[in-house]
Amino acid sequence: MVLNSLVVGPLQVNCFVLSCEETHEGVIIDPGENPEEILQIVDQQEVNVVEIVATHGHFDHIARAGSVALATGAPFTVHPDDQEMVEHLQEIANLLGMEADPPPQISRFLTEGGTIEFGNQTLDVLHTPGHCPGNVTLTWPGNAIVGDTLFYGSIGRTDLEGGDMALLMRSIRTKLLPLGENTQIYPGHGPFSTIGAEMATNPFLQN
Repeated sequence: MVLNSLVVGPLQVNCFVLSCEETHEGVIIDPGENPEEILQIVDQQEVNVVEIVATHGHFDHIARAGSVALATGAPFTVHPDDQEMVEHLQEIANLLGMEADPPPQISRFLTEGGTIEFGNQTLDVLHTPGHCPGNVTLTWPGNAIVGDTLFYGSIGRTDLEGGDMALLMRSIRTKLLPLGENTQIYPGHGPFSTIGAEMATNPFLQN
C-alpha cells in the first residue's frame, strides 16, 4: 500500500491518496478542497483512480469531490446514512459561507463489512457513527483511516446535526480500540496517532 496525504481547505482536512504499488490503481479519500494539489499527486504517482471515497458527508470532506470525479472519471461512494448530506452539499456549504462543487452521483454505498478494492489492495469498511450518522472507518492491516471519529488527543464533535456522543463512544470502544494498540490511525483532521497512544493519553478514553 502506498499512502500519500495532504491537508486541504480552511478546515484543514486530511485527504488521502492510496494506491497499489504493483498496479498503480488507487482511491482518493475525502477530497475536501485543493483539487489541483490532489490531482498533482495522482499524476506524479501515476495513479489510476478507481474510486473516490468519503469517510462521511460533511462538506469540508467532500466539497471538491465533484471536480475530482470529473477529472478522473472515478465513481463516488459514501455510507447511505449520509446520502442526504451529499445531495444537499452546496446548500449546506453556502449556509456556512463556503463553496462546494455540485455533488457527484453516488455510484454505490459503503456499509459495515464491505470492501474497497484497488489493484492487489483491499480496505475493509467499519461503520463508525456518532460524529454523524454515516461516518465510516477504512482499515487495512495495522492501519485505519477513521474520519472524524477519533483524533490525536480528542474525539469527533457531536453538536452538529446527527451527532450522538453515546454512539460515538460506542463506535470508538467497539470498533476502533479492538483494532489493537499498534494500529496507526489517520484522522480526518490533525496529527496521526496510534490506538495505543490514544488509549494511554486521550482524556476522552480514560473512563
